[in-house]
Amino acid sequence: MFPMLSENYAKFKRYVKWLYFLYELNTQIAICEPWEKVFCNVLLGSCVSLILYATFAYIPGYCLSVFHLLWPLSVQNLTSTCLTNSEGLCGNESGTTVLT
Repeated sequence: MFPMLSENYAKFKRYVKWLYFLYELNTQIAICEPWEKVFCNVLLGSCVSLILYATFAYIPGYCLSVFHLLWPLSVQNLTSTCLTNSEGLCGNESGTTVLT
């Protein structure tokens, strides 16, 4: 079992290295110096994290409705109104009926 596990781990490690190499080639940071690579990676990570934070902090109703559209947990009654959950978030802030 352990040889198979170590082999799978080695394959996964090679795959992650290959993905990082593709990322470097596609963003053209493969030709940069190491300190420039760190700067570009931190800048890109900061931008992505700020976008994700703003998405979930400022438009949670929209995010919840998209999430429920992509991953429906259960079929709801088409004429029911939106009930707020424990966090007080609701995909439909107008108080009208929800069609899911």
